[in-house]
Amino acid sequence: MKQFAIGLTVFILILFITVCLAMIGYYHLNNRPASDDIPVGGSAEDIVSSVSVSECSLQSVSQTAASSIPEPQSSQDEEPSGSGTLSSEQESSQPVEVFTSEPDESGDDWRLMLVNQTHLLPDDYSFEHTVIEGYYTFDARAAEALIQMLSDGRAAGYALRVVSTYRTVERSEYLYTNKVAEYQSIGYSAEDAAVEAARWIAPPRTSEHNAGLAIDVVSTDYDQVYGDLMHEFENFPSFTWLSEHCAEYGFVLRYPKDKQEITGITYEPWHYRYVGVEHAKKMQELNMCLEEYVEWLNG
Repeated sequence: MKQFAIGLTVFILILFITVCLAMIGYYHLNNRPASDDIPVGGSAEDIVSSVSVSECSLQSVSQTAASSIPEPQSSQDEEPSGSGTLSSEQESSQPVEVFTSEPDESGDDWRLMLVNQTHLLPDDYSFEHTVIEGYYTFDARAAEALIQMLSDGRAAGYALRVVSTYRTVERSEYLYTNKVAEYQSIGYSAEDAAVEAARWIAPPRTSEHNAGLAIDVVSTDYDQVYGDLMHEFENFPSFTWLSEHCAEYGFVLRYPKDKQEITGITYEPWHYRYVGVEHAKKMQELNMCLEEYVEWLNG
């Protein structure tokens, strides 16, 4: 009888742990913190209907997930954190003047290109790549301004850490289809899984990271508290410095808290976009997000 009681106790304990782990996994999947270009409200359906994602890619990833549910993708996109310091070549760079960007041959200002749920990155879009921090890729036309911003921020005492910069369209498709597969593996239909996945992972060609003009950046003191991109970054001194000085280098806080209904993206205190100094300062002066500013210019 004693052995039976012990066995029953062990069985109940194992069952309890299993249920708890399942609940934790489900909660993490559906309540993870904001990450890359997360749509607000019901716009995910519109994104899914406008973005073409390879059916064979979805099928391939779904088959993989059927045998083993993949870990939820980190908003850090599996990129190495690096040392948090500039290379010797970058450290020796002189302050740069970043008013040199000019409109392209068509007359359009590349710095103000909209990339969002309704303005997909063109299939043939390309730019000259430059590697910063020894790993991260950025548009060469804006790279010096970014290097200077990171250098000056660190010199001011803020241990800024790059999380993500350029992301290929193929990488975005991989992340998105993996997320679709996660939802299908727990019972979502293919259509519902595609819509739900779009709420958490930006589908290909809808993310500014695909254009090489956006950077996700936090700080090492933030990393000591949080392991993912969270709204709480706004409470750290590094965010205060970035938000106050980014325009001096041609960057803007792309998805502000008070512009979510206009951008269609939830608040991202870590996401900065290069638009050029004159535009960044004017946007700051007018308290406009990029969508508003482009409309205002075209008035």
